Order: sequence, then structure tokens, then C-alpha cells
Amino acid sequence: MPNITSPRRPCDLPNPESTSSFWHREPDPVLVGHRTTRDLPETADVAIIGSGMTGTSTAYSLLNGNDKPLKVVMLEAREACWGATGRNGGHCQPLLFTHPDEPEIGHFELANFHTLHALIREKNIDCEFNVQPGVQAIYSDYHLARVTEALKTVQEKSPELAERMKLVTDPKELAALRVHSAIGAVVTNIAARMWPYKFVAHVLSELLTTPLPPGQSFNLQTLTPVTAVSPSHSQGVHIATARGTLLAKKVILATNGYTSHLLPAFADLIVPCRGQMSALRPPPSLATEDNRLKTSVGLLGDGVDDYLIQRPTERGGELMFGGARHEGKQTMGVTDDSVVDEWSSKYLRQKLVDFLAIPKGEVGKEGLEASHIWTGIMGYSRDDKPWVGRVPGDGNALFMAAGFTGHGMPNTWLCGKAVARMVMEDDGKDEEGLRSLVEREVGLPKSYWASQERVERIKPPCRGSSIGLEPEPQGRGFEPHLRLFLYSPTRWVETTSKTFLFGFLL
Repeated sequence: MPNITSPRRPCDLPNPESTSSFWHREPDPVLVGHRTTRDLPETADVAIIGSGMTGTSTAYSLLNGNDKPLKVVMLEAREACWGATGRNGGHCQPLLFTHPDEPEIGHFELANFHTLHALIREKNIDCEFNVQPGVQAIYSDYHLARVTEALKTVQEKSPELAERMKLVTDPKELAALRVHSAIGAVVTNIAARMWPYKFVAHVLSELLTTPLPPGQSFNLQTLTPVTAVSPSHSQGVHIATARGTLLAKKVILATNGYTSHLLPAFADLIVPCRGQMSALRPPPSLATEDNRLKTSVGLLGDGVDDYLIQRPTERGGELMFGGARHEGKQTMGVTDDSVVDEWSSKYLRQKLVDFLAIPKGEVGKEGLEASHIWTGIMGYSRDDKPWVGRVPGDGNALFMAAGFTGHGMPNTWLCGKAVARMVMEDDGKDEEGLRSLVEREVGLPKSYWASQERVERIKPPCRGSSIGLEPEPQGRGFEPHLRLFLYSPTRWVETTSKTFLFGFLL
């Protein structure tokens, strides 16, 4: 197949006919179809585009503990929290070894985890948040060598992070962790499973129903896709929607995989990628509290990029299993979450039979029974790090927090807070002063900042293909085989879907 040229085409709007996510089976009655006002407001002090974890954190941070007059409008193309946050795997697992030369990223993910946990306890949010060990199971010698090297670097640069991790290679210990076929595993004491939609729904509903200080307002407009943003140096930003136009003094894009629809210059910097998830009914051997899975599991290896948790036994105990990108059609550059991939679905139903050593008599020919199988769109950053701050080259009124590369839960809440603080303090301070303030208060890693210098440093160096498809024979016939190229200042790194990590440990 021909290569996809660079720069890539801006992505489409979210599909209004999305697949049915397990996490949406109990929609919040306050949020469904919610429009705080019948008509779209004409103006706003701050407009937030996107209502997932990032957008919700931004709104909460703007309005919580702040008594300044502030009119905040949130715009969502579909229902509230109907994008990646409402379609993910239900994990919150900081990965403390994936950026060994930047330990501040590990510390930031830990802070994000603890902030979420504290807020959930403070507000008594019923979102099934449960702290449990995190296990990154390793299935190839290559990945084991890279992980071992990364752990050594973390030990040298940040011993306090290294103390939270243990590399396990003993077969008996691996079997006890329920990853008996792995050749190694990184185990950490900081991970959790949760129901992300319920968390976001609680916070948004509270913002909508709790009286705010005089002069403050929060207006949520669902089913309102934004088609364009047009910065104006004198007036702010004009926001075009399917229902009219809004003028905002400041705009924050919390659009993740859909960012390039509004910022075409980011078409080759934040690339959409479709993931697939399943909710599998537990077999008898995993249906009791004694036998259930009690860890948050990720799988790393050649052709493996899967993830697994199990819901509370008393609430159904579903095995929430996702990944399978190496099994189906190409997913990079895809924004359509209205369909599922047949081969990926088959893999998700069958993989755990061997992985968890489920007795054959407990499953049928098709594998485990799925109550739900769905897809969602992630936003993959070209340099594997989120983009937070003022949008490069688009004036002073447009901000962003996007590009979480399938690892949003340990990042999004504090990234939203960081961009909110930047907007609130943007009253004449110089850019460096703003960044220093946010880094001190929130701990945002320096490499997360959006800047023109970063754009120039990581963008593809020529007009040739940056992300392309080439045909390769497969077991099921002649199918597209994704080949992904990542550019770094020192080298090109090539990885295929057989070792698909989009920069993980590279």
C-alpha cells in the first residue's frame, strides 16, 4: 500500500455512532444530553473543548477554591466523557521505568495517582478505585534487556523511584503473580483499578449542581461538536460549532486523539490510534474472592501490548481486557470508534484462557463470553509525551493538554490542573515565569511543555513518509502491516506492530 505522506491529514470529528462501552452502561442522569442552557452561550472567559479526565480536571481546577469571577463553558461533541476516558481499560498504573533518564516523569505520575486517590476519598466517589500491585509482564528477551537497563538507570538517577519497583524472573514468583508464561515482570506497589467514567461523572455533576461563588458559572454543552477555532489577537478565540459560534477569551483543547481536527499543524504530532477493549464474564475459577485477579497487569513483548484488570467480585467480576492491536487491521490514524475489529475480538475472548490457565471445561469454543466489546480513540504523541501549555504559533489565547499515548490515567488530572493554572495566572507574566510557577505548584515535567522549539525538534525531518503502511504476508492472508517510525534528535527508531509500543522504552 502507498505510504501516508507527511504532514498527515487532520483527523475527523468523533463518530456520533460509537460502540457501546461497558463503562457507559450506567450513564449519569445529570449528564446525559445535558445542556446547561438551551442555546449555546455567546461568550465565555474560558472555553474547554472536551469532557474527559483532562477537560474535567481543567474545569475543576479553574473553579475549585477560586473566588474570581469566571464564566467557564465546556463543549463536547458527544455525550459527556464519551471519548477515551469512557472507553479505556480501567487502569491507573504509573510506569516508573519508561523514561529512565527523566525521573521527574515518574514522580509526576506518582503525584497524579495520589492526587486522584485523595480526591476520591475526600468526595467519597464510588468509582471502584482500589489500590493494588501493578505488574508489567515481559515476554521477549529484547524487552527484558531493555527493562533491566532502564531499571539500572532509574536506580542511579532516582533511588526513591527504584525502591517502588522489583524485577521478578523466578518462575515460581511469576506463577504466583498469575503471569506464568512470562520470562520476567516489573512489580510495583502503586497501581489501581477504577471505573473512570463514574469518577468524571461525579466531578462534572457536582460542578453543575453545586452553587458557585458569585460571578462564577459552569455551562456544559454536550452534543456540540466544535468544527474550528480561530484565534484573534484582539478579541480572543472564535469557536465554530454545529450549533453556532462562541467567543472565548481563552480556549483549552482537551481533545487528545482528535486534536488535529482543530489544530491541523498537529496532524503529524498527535496521531489518533484506535484501541479495542472487552468486558469478559469470569469463569468459575476466577469468580470467587479467593481466586480472582488482584493485580493491574500489562503485557510487554513481541506482538504483545495488552492490559488486564478484574472488577470487584461482588459487582460482577468482569475481566476488563484490552489491546490486541497486533491481531487486527491497522489502527494508527483511525478515528472511527463505531466498529470493532473481528480478529481483535476473537483474540480478546481467547487469549486469557492460556494466559490465566483457565480450565478448558470452563470456556466454550469461542473463548470467554463477552458482555461488551468496544473501541476508543487514543492520541499518540510523536515523542511519547503529552503536550501541555500554550499552543505554539497560535497567539496567546489558545492552550492545550493532549497526546497521552494510551497512558492518560497517570497523567491527565495534573496536566489539566497545570494548564488551568497557566490560564488563571496568564495576566502579563512572561512565559518562563508562568512555566516556573506551574512546575513548582504542579510538578509538570519540563518535557511536557508545548513549544515551537519542541515542534521543530521532533517533527519528521523530510516530506517523506512518517507513518505508513506496507503490505506483509500474515497468517490470515495478505493484510496491511503497520510500520511506525518515530523520530528522535539522534536516530530513527522503527518498530512494527509485532513490538508495538510507540516509543515505549525507546
